[in-house]
Amino acid sequence: MAIEIERKFSIEPKAPLPDLTDVVVPADSRLHNLHAIYFDTPDFLLARNRRTLRRRTGGGDAGWHLKLPMDGHSREEVHLPLTDGSGMSSVPNELRTLVADVIAYAPLAPVIELRTARQETELKDAEGRLIALLCDDTVTATRGDKTRTWRELEVELAGEGTPAHLDAITEILHKAGVEPSESASKLVHALGKSLAKAEQAAGLRRKASAAEVIGAYMAEQIGVIQGREAEVRVDAPDSVHKMRVGVRRLRSALRTFRPFLDRDRVQEIRTELKWLGEMLGGPRDAEVLKAHLVPAVEALPEDALIGPVGERITAELDVRHSTAHAALVQALDSERFEALREALVEWVVAPPFNEYAAARAKGLLPERLEQVGRRTLKEWAQAERLEGHDQLIGWHETRKRAKAARYAWEAAVPALGDTAMSAAKAWEDVTESLGTVQDAVVAREALKELADVAMSHGESTFSYGVLYQREIERTTDFYAQAAEAIETARAVSVGD
Repeated sequence: MAIEIERKFSIEPKAPLPDLTDVVVPADSRLHNLHAIYFDTPDFLLARNRRTLRRRTGGGDAGWHLKLPMDGHSREEVHLPLTDGSGMSSVPNELRTLVADVIAYAPLAPVIELRTARQETELKDAEGRLIALLCDDTVTATRGDKTRTWRELEVELAGEGTPAHLDAITEILHKAGVEPSESASKLVHALGKSLAKAEQAAGLRRKASAAEVIGAYMAEQIGVIQGREAEVRVDAPDSVHKMRVGVRRLRSALRTFRPFLDRDRVQEIRTELKWLGEMLGGPRDAEVLKAHLVPAVEALPEDALIGPVGERITAELDVRHSTAHAALVQALDSERFEALREALVEWVVAPPFNEYAAARAKGLLPERLEQVGRRTLKEWAQAERLEGHDQLIGWHETRKRAKAARYAWEAAVPALGDTAMSAAKAWEDVTESLGTVQDAVVAREALKELADVAMSHGESTFSYGVLYQREIERTTDFYAQAAEAIETARAVSVGD
């Protein structure tokens, strides 16, 4: 990290540079052509909190730059090279971590492009010591189809420079009619009114389009995927689960709202999200099994516990977890994941909505949400006609449909308010009850495998059989809760 002390000044495009020779001696001068992509959240949380994050090429300090505010005109700058394993639009985890206190798990994506023609001049004192750099910048900012150009001066302390030198240079510029810039950074200058509007806005407007509502929900999930990556790599508690939920919610939204999006683009990214979800599933499934089975062993009566059951289950599931987590980290290091990260950033910047999505969300979404609910009820009805293992499969498919319904209603909350919140809660209850059933099914399969391992080590398998029977009983108990939850969801979310 480095401390940057500089001041910015506004100057007319064709105005001559003021004579600074009363306090400094202009020396070597160089021309740089700089290209920078600035990153922020969709509502400019970084800029609003005096942080700037960019990827810059050209000049002597190409790379990723993060500037953090300090007192006065000072800023702390963190610099990472472009070769730091990051793509064109994927912010390095190290930098994202440093702004997590401001953005939490909001998505980071390019918000503006700046091209700067910079005439950089060394300023020295009478003894030839470097005290500052004077940058005469002509800046062209591009955001979408809009472009604006302006000129500014930067004076940054360097070498033997002190704040007193900066004050003296500022005084000369002031006398020449060159005043300090009102903008804290080029990004703030470039955003202009957009930044002010973001500061005043409070969520989506009441008449938001379907594209705005769905797009905001998808961006939220992409932010979770981005923000959890560093935690997942070090296996921080609950990080794999949170990232996996973000992946599932995004995949579900892409499927539910596919009629409003470019179908080919949807299929491409859903395929990659499915792969990522499967990689996250390995360590997560081991976590869930351990959290379920270890307490189940502890709850067994003493006469039902024969052999080192708890130790065996813990050891086997820990190995599964560590092996799966190593494979996950390897996947996160892959070119495939890097390409997915880049693609997700593009979805934040410009999700490929079609013309239908321009309609008001409040009028367009309810019909689609009811369709999702009806499909879930149909899946449940089909499962009710089945028996044995086939019925368990049917319940699992119902649960997946119910999750899609829950996530869809959650996405619609900004447009539909309390109605959507009630429907989302009803479908959540369905997924929770059926989830318990599915957990019991998975636990039964795992217990059979763990019993085989215990047998291979000459250990008794009696306790595994007791645990297996208890999982069968759990399946029966929670079926009644699922049936009741289904009827509640039908009442609150599906019209006649």
